[in-house]
Amino acid sequence: MSISSKSRRDARRRNAPRRTDGVAGAPQVHAQLKGPDERVLAGATYHEGEWTLVLRGEPVTATPSAAMVLAMLRHTAALRHASGIATKLSVSKALDAAASAEAQAEGRTLVEHLDWLETERQTRNAPPAAPPTTH
Repeated sequence: MSISSKSRRDARRRNAPRRTDGVAGAPQVHAQLKGPDERVLAGATYHEGEWTLVLRGEPVTATPSAAMVLAMLRHTAALRHASGIATKLSVSKALDAAASAEAQAEGRTLVEHLDWLETERQTRNAPPAAPPTTH
């Protein structure tokens, strides 16, 4: 290789446009819910301080709470299980640690905190009680 070809190549690299497609700042995948065929059904990503629940490849909701996104994934898994679809949830150490820290801050274990969040979801989504009738 000649000295001038190296110089030309280096100059070409210096003048080449920089990548601006956001690859460096792309969301990081921290959880995947897979079906029996190993296809990803749902997942969770983390980007710029927010956890995002992803269903069928589309972002559904974002929250600053790692425990909340984990609870939503567990709920999705429970719905699939009720439909007869076996699932497997894999979670990154970072998501597990963040959710555990949130649970500990509330004075609970992670499992207790996730169960508490599920109970809260059920009561929040339950229809209001009918007012008492007076005759």
